[in-house]
Amino acid sequence: VARAHGWSPPVTLQPQYSLLVREIESEIVPAALDAGIGLLPWSPLGGGWLSGKYKQDQPPTGATRLGENPERGMEAWKARNDNPRTWAVIAAVEDIAAAHDVSPSQVALAWLADRPAVTSVILGARTKEQLADNLAASDLQLSPDETKQLTQASQPQVGVYPYGPMAQEQRSRKIEGGR
Repeated sequence: VARAHGWSPPVTLQPQYSLLVREIESEIVPAALDAGIGLLPWSPLGGGWLSGKYKQDQPPTGATRLGENPERGMEAWKARNDNPRTWAVIAAVEDIAAAHDVSPSQVALAWLADRPAVTSVILGARTKEQLADNLAASDLQLSPDETKQLTQASQPQVGVYPYGPMAQEQRSRKIEGGR
């Protein structure tokens, strides 16, 4: 539409995207790649879950958004806490972080920054220390095996239609270079 009217076309989209929220890979990522539009994901650490600050079945306390205001998002926290996939993803992130002697945040950000169409990420750091740690992710190079481990652990949970086996094959072709 923009080109048809002689307007500048969109150059970026700002979807939520992280190791915990990958549903955009079914339609938005392929569309962005096809249109030459970059992705600028928000919540790249999944609301802090990929930073290592949350522990299974331990409600947040202290100097965290939820710790300071528990009523703010405890329903969402409980839903994510009760999901085994959350903890499988976090375990994979923490294992790779330990192997590199870096923070879980850096691993999650490095994985995301390397995804197709992602041009940068929107950081939500609250402190200078968090910002410095997040920026250090640009120095982390994940191996193909580490990337595969994270990608497999965080595979989106999809239903039968329209995102079942046929769509998974199509997604693989476009995003992951499969044939």
